[in-house]
Amino acid sequence: MNKLELAVIDVETSGISAVYDRIIEVAVLRISKGELTEQSSTLVNPERAIPRYIERLTGITNEDLRGAPVFREIKDDLLRLLEGSILVAHNARFDYGFIRKEFEREHIAFSAKCLCTVRLSRRLFPGYRRHNLDSIIRRFDLDCANRHRAIGDARVLWEFLRILRTGTDAGKLNEAVAMLLGTPALPAPRVRFSPILLEVD
Repeated sequence: MNKLELAVIDVETSGISAVYDRIIEVAVLRISKGELTEQSSTLVNPERAIPRYIERLTGITNEDLRGAPVFREIKDDLLRLLEGSILVAHNARFDYGFIRKEFEREHIAFSAKCLCTVRLSRRLFPGYRRHNLDSIIRRFDLDCANRHRAIGDARVLWEFLRILRTGTDAGKLNEAVAMLLGTPALPAPRVRFSPILLEVD
């Protein structure tokens, strides 16, 4: 796993439909060879008003978004951060769907392999009923100063996966990740050591 190129992402959006709603904030943590090499976070002007409940949930206001760049202004840098990486997110279908749709509006056909940390948590911890991000935070006593903000949530995923690296059997973790990615599992190392195994929601 430490050889994989990973991009931990989180998006905040104006609603739940990738077809009708828009990204209002996006954060990316780029992981190369098990090390955090770059991080980026920006508000995104959705070119429309966002609902009051989204303002209350995220703390992002319509006023905040008026001066933010629109997606077409960040698309090249975002594509650079995501290109060639496995996209890692909590409920990856949601984040990936919004990312793909935003690129599609700019006539860019974006695709990536995804590692969903909800599914990974379910696979590794089947005894727990809940695997949403709040449950992960409570279960592992993680700190999240900016819940429902893109960079805050992305950093929680980073911490969660670092905990998995040190606290989960290497073979079991490799097997779970390989299953979720649809790739063959690498054999567990014969000698127990602590490389940065996952370093990646």
